[in-house]
Amino acid sequence: MSETTLFEINFNLNMNLIAPEPILRAAMRVLHVAAYTTRNWTCHDDASIKQINDLWEAIHEIPDLVCRWREGAEKELLMYLDEYDEQWTTPKLRAIYEQVREQEKASNS
Repeated sequence: MSETTLFEINFNLNMNLIAPEPILRAAMRVLHVAAYTTRNWTCHDDASIKQINDLWEAIHEIPDLVCRWREGAEKELLMYLDEYDEQWTTPKLRAIYEQVREQEKASNS
């Protein structure tokens, strides 16, 4: 088989693995907060283009990642959130993610 064919097979297999619902809910909340925060920032002339870019750099992989879930994917997702959180004070992406995860755990207890 050619490399392209092996890549396509691997890609198609991974396409079928969606993140578990609690992770999807938490990831969607992070994306929602990032979207409305960005919208609000751009209503002001002093919006930091660097911060907006860093925020979207941190989250742009999330939709694809939750649609090709695999072992270690949550660690990768948290790494993206942490990279942003280390540079900026708001919004705290990991805290948002973990808050939803904790609410999910509490409601299932």
